[in-house]
Amino acid sequence: MSYDYSSESKLLELPNPYQLQNRLLWLCAALLIVAGVTSLFWARAAMQDNALRLVAAPLLAGLVMVAAGLVAAATAARRLRFFFGRGRPASLAPEIPVGATGGSPAADHIKELLRQGGLTYPEPQGAIEGLLYHWAPRLITAPNEVQSLARRYVFNLAAFAATLLSFIVSWLVFGSETTRPWIGMLYFAFGLFVLLKPLLSQGRARLTTASLVGLIAAAILAPVAIGLVGAKLPSLNGFTLNVQTFVMLGAALLACALAVAAVLAQVDNAPQTRASVEQNRLSMNAPPGSLMDELDRTMQATWTERIPNRRYARIDPVTQATTPSGSFAGELFEETQPLPVAGTKAPAFGAAFAEPRHRALLLLDLYATLLVVAAIGMALVFVREFDASAPWQQNRYSLVGTSAILSFVAAYCFQASARLWGRFNFESVLTWVVMVGSYQTSRIGTGNNFSSRMNTENDVVRTEAMTLRVWRARIESVVFGKDDARQVTAMFSTEEDAKALAVDLMHFARSQSVLVAPFSGEDQARIAALNAGERAMLPAGEAATAAQVQHHLQTAAALASTAAPASKRFCSACGTEAAPGARFCSNCAAPLG
Repeated sequence: MSYDYSSESKLLELPNPYQLQNRLLWLCAALLIVAGVTSLFWARAAMQDNALRLVAAPLLAGLVMVAAGLVAAATAARRLRFFFGRGRPASLAPEIPVGATGGSPAADHIKELLRQGGLTYPEPQGAIEGLLYHWAPRLITAPNEVQSLARRYVFNLAAFAATLLSFIVSWLVFGSETTRPWIGMLYFAFGLFVLLKPLLSQGRARLTTASLVGLIAAAILAPVAIGLVGAKLPSLNGFTLNVQTFVMLGAALLACALAVAAVLAQVDNAPQTRASVEQNRLSMNAPPGSLMDELDRTMQATWTERIPNRRYARIDPVTQATTPSGSFAGELFEETQPLPVAGTKAPAFGAAFAEPRHRALLLLDLYATLLVVAAIGMALVFVREFDASAPWQQNRYSLVGTSAILSFVAAYCFQASARLWGRFNFESVLTWVVMVGSYQTSRIGTGNNFSSRMNTENDVVRTEAMTLRVWRARIESVVFGKDDARQVTAMFSTEEDAKALAVDLMHFARSQSVLVAPFSGEDQARIAALNAGERAMLPAGEAATAAQVQHHLQTAAALASTAAPASKRFCSACGTEAAPGARFCSNCAAPLG
């Protein structure tokens, strides 16, 4: 999608919502690159000293940290500037091009929201979702994206909590020195492939009822089963994944808890769902298509910031002049350009901590940053003390494993918060006008066919008892990411505006004329030329008489329009002013001349 720029309005130049997260990503990128370069310098020094046993670990760790730092920097750089043109946010339904007619199922869905005056949401399914909606009842009216994230994060939280509890019971209560290393390896594999891998892909943990039953059984029976076959198992020589399992389950559990808090902070109070509707019955001496043309002009006059409305449906009312009567149906459904809700701004650190919606998101990003710092520290300690010639127990491989786990959990935290940072609320106006009725055709003539030389006739399409319905609502919508789908979250009634639009259309319909008459200056000049031509073709006596009559008529009309008031009369006997039209003086009764 291209960026559409207009210098007349700055309302669509939204603040960058990723400012705070970008700063933390820049910090993590700088730390990773510095640590990676430091590790590479250690590898260089080892190579210069011909200490090849010390090269592998700093070389690999340095390359990995530099690459991770570049990825973090690239992510922040892509969101350094936030462009939001007039083509965004996404439309609620496919748009109808100018001059075309039709609609779409998505437009029908939005029209049904206006007709019903209500919003629809999916019902919760499953036991975990039932507990979630019982715990947060207002979640049912939250945007679909918020509900989807809440269900996913709560399920992952429950999965990690159940696994961690099972691991603690199995390892701490029923485990022994012989079985605990194997228990740790068992739960580490389960947590890595069943829980952590879906988590990193922003998916849902693959924990089913059978898996939950298996965790409960493993917590009780796994130590005994491992003890029974312990003699046949190979020796681990001190190798254990207990620390990594605790770190993985504990860090991921805290990350899921913060993600759940962040997504529940996006839930607002129950929204309003009201739409205004006006219904009128009217008749007019014109085809209904003329009313659609007037509606087009009226809608264009109300464009927001001179940005064309988004047209979702249009059906022109069709009437056949050759058909004596028939029925028609037409509609127009448009939305004004969505504008950000007043007060939209990117929060600073202080404002983010003061606002509940942003506080949880910032805590999630800060937690991810701390995980990155801890992972860098562990990796550097491992690299600094690595010696390929030493026994593996002395190289502290657990540090590099723990560092990798913390890095993965940090990546999950940044991804989860980025989805919610990209939330924007918009407001716009939906207008849906429907006209349904019947029509009749007739021929009407103007003028006397016998005494007048000028007659006009025209075919008239008369609209009879048309039903005019106007639905109108100011809506609020939400989008997560500037190119993602947009959803209506609230509708507000606009009674006065809906009534005003219906009144304007009815006034236009009732002002249509059924007669045809010349009224322009060019028409009058041509009529005068025709009259002169007709007089020239008459006999001499009749032409003179017609010319005199025409002259007298023109003179009388001119005198009638410019005549001065009649002169005053006075009585010759007593000098009293006489009343207009009086024959005798009102004072002395003398006759007046």
